[in-house]
Amino acid sequence: RIILILIVVAVAGYLYALSIPAHQTHTRATTLKQTPEAVFALLTDLPNFPTWNQDMVKIEMLPPIDGKEATRQTFKGNMQMTIITSESTPPKHLVRSMGDNSGPLEGSWAYDISPTADGSEIVLTEQMTMNNACFRLMTKLFGQTKYMDKHLKGMAKHFGETAVIR
Repeated sequence: RIILILIVVAVAGYLYALSIPAHQTHTRATTLKQTPEAVFALLTDLPNFPTWNQDMVKIEMLPPIDGKEATRQTFKGNMQMTIITSESTPPKHLVRSMGDNSGPLEGSWAYDISPTADGSEIVLTEQMTMNNACFRLMTKLFGQTKYMDKHLKGMAKHFGETAVIR
């Protein structure tokens, strides 16, 4: 009976995973007491990313891909991604895209940085396509914006602030 129950649960989970859209857009935002220039400088100081991004182990600079800045980013668990800076308009807009679209994920993160009366608002938008249904289910179960939130909190902590994510 236990084996039958486990099979039914697995099949139900897989069918649910198939109903989750492959392409998703998520947006998170926070406000920091830093100028847009300071925020943009932090985001473009790639060699020092691992000092404030708690999920990142290291970044290696790669030769440009199609004339655009490229890196190999290694995360905890030894997951590696090639990331390309696909758009950069200092100090207000930055887009980083995955350079290898053969894995379970394809997507990008876009940062929009706007000045406020006492600092900056940072809006982080993720465009993501998850081709693997099981991966979509795991993301749904463990938090679709988990890494975005941790990333924004790490930025705030770097500046000695506490992020309020919205």
